[in-house]
Amino acid sequence: MTSYNVSEASSTICKREQKAYGSGNITSASLDPFQLAAESPKYAHFYYGVRIVTGSERFAGTPDTDIYVSLVGTKACTGKLKIVSGWFSTGISAQYYDDMMVESSADLGEVLVVIIGNPANWVISAGSAWYVDFVDVHDLQRKTKKEFPCYHWIEDGDEISFTEKTTTLKDVKNNPILCRQREQQLEYQKGRYKWEPFQDLALPSGIDAKVKKLPSDEQFSAVKTFDFLSTALASKGTVMFKAAFSEILSLAHYEELATTLGNVPFPTFNFARWTRDEEFGRQVLNGVNPVIIERCSQLPPNFPVAIDLIEQSLVRGLGLEDEMKAGRIYICNLKVMDGITCQPGWYCAAPICLLYVNKRKHLIPIAIQLKQKPGSDNPIFYPTDNWADWLLAKLYYQSASTQFHQIATHYLPCHAAMEVYSMGTMRNLPDAHPVHKLLKPHFRYTLAINTKARDRLICDGGSIDKIFAIGGEGRKQLMRIGGKAYSIHWTNIKRSVKERGVEDPNLLPGYHYRDDGLKIWQAMEAFVTDILNEFYASNEDVKGDSELQNWANDIYTNGFPGHQGGKQGHDFPNTITSKAQLVELCTLIIFTGSAQHAAVNFGQYEMYNYAPNAPPGLRLPPPTIKGKADMQTMLDTLPDKNSAALALAISHMLSQFSPDELYLGNFPAERFTETKAQNLIERFRKALDEIDGHIKERNAQLDVPYTYLQPSRIPNSITI
Repeated sequence: MTSYNVSEASSTICKREQKAYGSGNITSASLDPFQLAAESPKYAHFYYGVRIVTGSERFAGTPDTDIYVSLVGTKACTGKLKIVSGWFSTGISAQYYDDMMVESSADLGEVLVVIIGNPANWVISAGSAWYVDFVDVHDLQRKTKKEFPCYHWIEDGDEISFTEKTTTLKDVKNNPILCRQREQQLEYQKGRYKWEPFQDLALPSGIDAKVKKLPSDEQFSAVKTFDFLSTALASKGTVMFKAAFSEILSLAHYEELATTLGNVPFPTFNFARWTRDEEFGRQVLNGVNPVIIERCSQLPPNFPVAIDLIEQSLVRGLGLEDEMKAGRIYICNLKVMDGITCQPGWYCAAPICLLYVNKRKHLIPIAIQLKQKPGSDNPIFYPTDNWADWLLAKLYYQSASTQFHQIATHYLPCHAAMEVYSMGTMRNLPDAHPVHKLLKPHFRYTLAINTKARDRLICDGGSIDKIFAIGGEGRKQLMRIGGKAYSIHWTNIKRSVKERGVEDPNLLPGYHYRDDGLKIWQAMEAFVTDILNEFYASNEDVKGDSELQNWANDIYTNGFPGHQGGKQGHDFPNTITSKAQLVELCTLIIFTGSAQHAAVNFGQYEMYNYAPNAPPGLRLPPPTIKGKADMQTMLDTLPDKNSAALALAISHMLSQFSPDELYLGNFPAERFTETKAQNLIERFRKALDEIDGHIKERNAQLDVPYTYLQPSRIPNSITI
């Protein structure tokens, strides 16, 4: 046990009782009062009531008979007190709390630290991890009660220490016991959370992949594990079986394949509208890739559109220049796809798409060029072209957007970035730190899903390599390009919409991702500001917090190392100099792991289940002439049945909510025990409820509801 330089009093557990508690969010206040008492108190002995609350999830208890608890006070500590005595005694059970009476030969003083240990046991090893929610300590002499939040798995061989209050280092600098506890905890965490740089791919760093077993705190729950595996097996098995006995001879056969999985608990694709220009524009704004559209004030020099053909689509009687000045012309330029390698027999475009807000306030495409270099073999397509030419051009755009999305919109700025933030937090901020408590709910399952993704989805020969035209080599090229260019501000919606010139709802109506996202950002920013104001009185407090500065520097130096010419830190600062800067960073992290990921992830099944709408790859090169395309050209271009089926299965799996999902604002782990902080959390919940209600009212008036940023449907963290 860590030495805290206090004497060890002779202590024992003289009485123990177990009691089950009900389901739902369990807090100290929701449990029955502590009622144990010393039956025959000894003279000059001191008594402490200890309540240890074991988590409710499956396998949270432990049969181990060697587990112990220790109390560390300002005057003395108890030493290791075995909770379970003897082989035939009752172990620790999930969804139970254990009340114990501790008798000590000396006054411990104010209890500052609780330690729980689970010694390595060669007899009982498998399944001996123990999940502790929190511990209450009653000082029966002083008639005081303290709540010590834990919320950790205590693995075989572990010893975990935790404290009562939310504190920065400044708050405890004159308390050697609390300072030592923080140091010891961070030493332990740095040994468990080791960086692995992904230099070859220029990606942000992650948890050391050579650590085959993630810390138990990062693992999926038993419920999540079963749901994840069963969904993956059922989705893939059902769809691939259907594909094995199917033929693709018409678009209707793709529709049959898309409906294989039947009813699903999220929006499904409307096959009647997918060819419409209004639907194309809706997906640009509110599909899973809503972050690449920009206001166009000047055409790129490599996009020589025919002004007369463009102006046939402009319905207000103004020319293109005037419409651009009025703010009604927008552009999506996927130039990053130029030169990306494709698998043999597969093709991907690098398109430029010009869009226009018409009188009906719909965004519609008015010109598409499929390659970056203009020329006679690179025609620009217009709505006035042959229907098959125009639809084919939209297919090539959607296919390129789909592949860009998965790497540069979804994985890199959400999954990879949140892993960095999680690692930096676990390595540098102790459990008692307010920023740790603020951010921790937004890291749940993220390291687990990222590790699985690197093993199965975005690895060499993984699912992404199999279904996308760009394959493995193209995926790596896109990762390197995106990794070098990446900025943390890609997911700062407040900055992003301004930089892209799309912030004005009067100029660009119907952009629900923007409208809903900004409301959520504002609510988060207010919540983060209120919480941090409780613990930082000034900018000097922020600058003087060495733990916080170590957090920033570790993320800057090791999390975002700037491989292959990328910018060191990728705009994350190496020092934090003000409260405003800290508020923005914490808001960004929370938004990225919750709302931003929800916006770019949970619509995948809606967008991708019907292969013609957003093909993962195309089997013919982009057309070099117009007027030759027909329905057979379309079928020859679209992906084969197996590729379409695998894409369907993957998008179905990635769009699922977990049975144990925790949605935005729902924090059952009561890490903040302070009343003021708890009130601020409740205020945040109410703000989210209000936003949720407004979105539901708005959606009731829409032909196609936008649900991906409803707070009641946004998980706290990246869990899939």
